[in-house]
Amino acid sequence: MSYERFIAWRHLRSKRTSFLSTITIIAILGVFLGVTALTSVVAVTGGFEEAFRERVLGVNSHLLVIKYGVDFRDYREIQEDIEQMEGVTATSPFVLHEMIATHGNVSAGILIKGIEPATAESVSDIPKYTLDEGAVAQLEFERFPPDGQVAQPKILLGQSLAERLGAEKGDLVQVTSPLESLDPGRWSSKGSSPSSRQFEVAGIYRSGFHQYDDRMVMVDYQALQDFFNQGDTVTGVDVRVEDVFAVGALADQLRRDLPEGRFRVMDWRQLNHNLFTSLGLQRLVLAVLFCFIVLVASFNIVCILIMIVLEKNKDIAILKSMGATNWGVMKTFIFQGAVVGFVGTVTGLVGGLAVCLGIKHTSFGLDPSIYMIDHLPVRIVAWEFLAVGLVAMIISLLATIGPSWWASRLNPVDGLRYD
Repeated sequence: MSYERFIAWRHLRSKRTSFLSTITIIAILGVFLGVTALTSVVAVTGGFEEAFRERVLGVNSHLLVIKYGVDFRDYREIQEDIEQMEGVTATSPFVLHEMIATHGNVSAGILIKGIEPATAESVSDIPKYTLDEGAVAQLEFERFPPDGQVAQPKILLGQSLAERLGAEKGDLVQVTSPLESLDPGRWSSKGSSPSSRQFEVAGIYRSGFHQYDDRMVMVDYQALQDFFNQGDTVTGVDVRVEDVFAVGALADQLRRDLPEGRFRVMDWRQLNHNLFTSLGLQRLVLAVLFCFIVLVASFNIVCILIMIVLEKNKDIAILKSMGATNWGVMKTFIFQGAVVGFVGTVTGLVGGLAVCLGIKHTSFGLDPSIYMIDHLPVRIVAWEFLAVGLVAMIISLLATIGPSWWASRLNPVDGLRYD
């Protein structure tokens, strides 16, 4: 062991029997609390972002291709073209409208999405969220059955909406639209009454994302075509891709390949731009704020070193008179600060991990109407913990430079003048 580390270690020891002095323990505790808080915040904010992304991509597809107007009749050909693109795994047509659902005396505004049950599972994870197995398959509706007997159309409700309406599986829900038809050829200047139809509840889904569970419902897209007296037209095509984070490049390629001015292509980040932008900004701001906790804790290290320099003024002078270099003295105090920072950082990372595991295995219920999800999520990522540890160590080492440089510039004559 070099003399610098030996002397630094002796300085960190208490004058009495305890291993570390009180002030050293306080400094380590400050770094520990700062690192624990920072790792916990990074994990929780990352968990929120991941939870929202999973919910959004679980109910929706990765890409939407929408045709301007209400005459998207060539969607099958568009699907075939899209499916031939590299990186695309599946496509499915959809119809989307805003309507009103009524059960008993309770009504609620809904966003009704017509899906193709046979292909919906390939572009979303909605079957995984249904509380009744096979509910999505039960939505199938034959618009023109061979025997002429049109079956009762069925609907899939979100759990929050079902609770609000008081509807259960097998109940009939009245769906009403202010539009009698979406076919411009059937429009007239005469007033028309809203059209409505009853749908049987085929099942209930729970995505965990309040915005969907409280408003979005799903039916067979052919049932909506029949409801609005449409031909074989859809609103757009859902597209699922292999890499959700490379969806931007694929969206740009689709915009170039599809007829210009006729289609609108949106990926999942554009559809939820405000949500993910605010989450990212919130995560950055919180990380910066909690970095200041580590920064404040580092001032304890500065105080320790200054106090040691003042107390060991004579010892430093003796060392320098015996041949110790300025760099040797500086290294002595840098090592002391590094030990405090290292112990505080390592224990802080362990403490942060313990807090995150506690959150992960404890039910912290959230109000979904406020936070949009019903639990406190946490995401533990090794490189994020290492990054926090690296930042804490850098701050701790930077805090040692001033006092260490001051100690190295001490004149031996001044330290021994009155002895």
